[in-house]
Amino acid sequence: MKGIPGFLGMDSARTPGGLGIKVGYFRDAEAIEEWRGDMEHRAAQKRGREGWYESYTVHVARVERSYGFRRGQG
Repeated sequence: MKGIPGFLGMDSARTPGGLGIKVGYFRDAEAIEEWRGDMEHRAAQKRGREGWYESYTVHVARVERSYGFRRGQG
């Protein structure tokens, strides 16, 4: 993803039981389309379907607002 113009970053987390989530952030819909068509990404999808994943779900959403809190930082 890092080589895709408009890629802004990624977050990921996994539970001790193995449930995981990855969230990719892109500048706009065009950047998402660029990523979807990327040959390296498509090859990774194929490997995942054939060898790693029983199932997965993709959600595409627009973030309207994002904020956070960190103890000790104002």
